Amino acid sequence: MKKTLISIFCVLLIATVANAQDSTQRAQEKTKMQTTNSGKQNSNNKGTAKKDLKQLNLSTDQEKQIDNVRSNSRQEKEKINNDKTLTAEQKKEKIKAIDKESKNKINDVLTPEQREKMKQEKANDKKKTNG
Repeated sequence: MKKTLISIFCVLLIATVANAQDSTQRAQEKTKMQTTNSGKQNSNNKGTAKKDLKQLNLSTDQEKQIDNVRSNSRQEKEKINNDKTLTAEQKKEKIKAIDKESKNKINDVLTPEQREKMKQEKANDKKKTNG
């Protein structure tokens, strides 16, 4: 009887340990996937990525203006994310509006040639991710 109980206990212990390790691996993989996907999503859905701007040969004045726009945008988003009175949906909508506004402000800083070049770069990036 004792041997049977000890055997059952050992089997349960081994199964529990194996399951715990498997759960930890799945959680790590899930976190890694989410990080990878969110990075792709951000670069595809958000307006102006820094790498896109670097290829536009911006003047120092343009760089300063764009940095200010980005900084202000980041600060506004932080305020929204820290606002406990807003629902998740309200936060999402406000952040979307800030992104749109900052994209428009950045476009206003660019010359027509730079805007066209950025459009082409985004189209190329979209082809790479879809194809």
